[in-house]
Amino acid sequence: MFMSVARALLCAPMIVALNAEGALAQKVEAPPSYNAAQIRGIDRVGANYTVQTPVRSDGLMRNYVLTTPYGNVHVTGDAMLKMRLNEFVALSLMEKVSGSDTFAKSLVEAGLNPLKYTGRLITNPIGTVQSTLGGIGAMFGRIGSGLNNAGKTQDDPLAGLLGVTQERRTIAAAYGVDPYTDFLPLDAKLKQLSEAAALGGLAVSGALLAVPGAAGIVVSNLSTANRLDNISISELARQYTAAQILDINRARLTAMGVAPELNAAILANRNYTPIDMAAMVAALDSMKDVAGRPVFIDRAAAADSRATAFFMRQQAELMAKEARPRGYTQIVALGGLPFALGRDGRIITVAPIDALSWTSDTSVRFGNFTTERNALAPRTTGELRITGTATALAKKQLKSEGWNVMEGAAPAR
Repeated sequence: MFMSVARALLCAPMIVALNAEGALAQKVEAPPSYNAAQIRGIDRVGANYTVQTPVRSDGLMRNYVLTTPYGNVHVTGDAMLKMRLNEFVALSLMEKVSGSDTFAKSLVEAGLNPLKYTGRLITNPIGTVQSTLGGIGAMFGRIGSGLNNAGKTQDDPLAGLLGVTQERRTIAAAYGVDPYTDFLPLDAKLKQLSEAAALGGLAVSGALLAVPGAAGIVVSNLSTANRLDNISISELARQYTAAQILDINRARLTAMGVAPELNAAILANRNYTPIDMAAMVAALDSMKDVAGRPVFIDRAAAADSRATAFFMRQQAELMAKEARPRGYTQIVALGGLPFALGRDGRIITVAPIDALSWTSDTSVRFGNFTTERNALAPRTTGELRITGTATALAKKQLKSEGWNVMEGAAPAR
């Protein structure tokens, strides 16, 4: 998975041949490894996971491996790890709910055998849909968006008609997780609980309360300082279908000046969840005085993995947070990575990089950033703001190329 992030961050339109000989002659270092227990901001052991140690890095990001009951889980970067750990906590609590007496009782009352039920209540879809059509008037808006975006979203149209997707969003919001998560064990558990709630008579609030402390203790994966069409990301996740979110994203991207072809390309990229996309678009939309926002979308549309897409979402949120105090005027691309021009003439980027070290790869690729910076704005300097840390050698070498490295940029969320 990480190789995709590396390509997005490091693979410039290949000026590599021009810089490789000089860069490789420089002193380079092996990327460090880390004791998982000493990495700030993470709980190494949870009810259903253990973060393996040592944690290896590759010059930019820490690459985690988690031992879990569902198999080994690989995670790229600190920010994505925190998101995943929230999902593991939520999943553990949901498993207590599905194993509770309240859940079993609701299935019995619905005429289902709790010992055999695995989360698929839609056994007679035609009959069930026919019995619900009388109340469809209130869903015209949702159906309209769904038809406009048929085949383009993660929502199941049939599940939407049956109320399953609404229950899924309600449950996910209670635990602070993305209802469109790509983590398959959590996806399966959300499916089970939402179908039970919609079709099996499960009182969702009662089931949540059946597990002491279950609801509300997970740190939300959804929160962001930005709003989309004056709607918070948490509210979008709870109240809007994936198709409705897609429509809002499309309208905001068009308003930013994103060309129709690029608009379609970014919205069709399923490496982003609808919530990722909304958070990224909201962040860019908040930078109304910054020119060149379609440049960021052009880079984001090329994300070829979940890790890369999550990185781009994080970077958009970080840039939005610092746009006004840093005086951004325009977004430009150097070597495939979005940078910003500051009013003072500097070229700045802020990125969720965990552990920057001066490997042979980073020396070549950052050399490319320098070459493109000098071509764009001769005699200017640059600033690299990262959420993590950089080695002494990396800072020294970058300083020699006109880059000031600022560590510990506040995370986006």
